[in-house]
Amino acid sequence: MALHAETTVATRLVAYDKNTCPQCQAWLLAPDWSEYLNERCVRHAWSCDACGYEFETAVFFSAAEAVPA
Repeated sequence: MALHAETTVATRLVAYDKNTCPQCQAWLLAPDWSEYLNERCVRHAWSCDACGYEFETAVFFSAAEAVPA
């Protein structure tokens, strides 16, 4: 069994840049809450512990493609 530390670090770095406060650029671990709107959209509410800024984001997923059986 081999340890793949390089892959783990690279994966963490990809997510690290995406979770930052738009006001002060502090790193945010996770949204305060998430709301499933429909099969293609999830809304997240965030708050920054460093500066107190609150904001929402939405994630839109592409439509599911029908896979022939």
